[in-house]
Amino acid sequence: MSNIQNFTNGVHKIWWVPLITGIIAIGLGVWCFCSPETSLAIFAYVFAAGLILAGCLNLCYSMANKRLHTNWGWSLVLGILEIICGVWLFTMPAETLAVSFAYAAGIWMLVVAINSIGEASYFSRYSGAWTVWMIILLIATIAFAAYFLFNPLWGGLVGWMWIGFSLIFFGIWRIALAFKIRSFVK
Repeated sequence: MSNIQNFTNGVHKIWWVPLITGIIAIGLGVWCFCSPETSLAIFAYVFAAGLILAGCLNLCYSMANKRLHTNWGWSLVLGILEIICGVWLFTMPAETLAVSFAYAAGIWMLVVAINSIGEASYFSRYSGAWTVWMIILLIATIAFAAYFLFNPLWGGLVGWMWIGFSLIFFGIWRIALAFKIRSFVK
């Protein structure tokens, strides 16, 4: 059996991992729009819990793909970094949490979007047209995250709008990736 067929058969079984991380990202993004008055500390703790969950899911994803393809290490590293960042945010004193959270969220969005461009490029051998749209979504994610990162406290609610858009675009990418993986030959 070819290496590509081994990969598609194995990754097909865990298509739900990117689906869950996408739903979490979209949920957090929508929350930014629906409840901007919610205290920053509560959102930071929810974000930290989401990071830890996403990190655990990325660890599962990387271990499931360990024998199937050579790019599994990036998911492993990303999962470990997400868990470390989530735990770090949970241990922050409330006085410094707001600033730390703003920078952690912006940096995380940049890292996962750049990593996802690599994933989209890898999957381009299965569908080139799909990859173009996914990379456009990821570039939008990078633009919104960079804006938020370089202007985290500018404009109050406007800042939340930018992080909300970043999370929603990233979530759409992850859900599209999940369904693309699910469509692979069993």
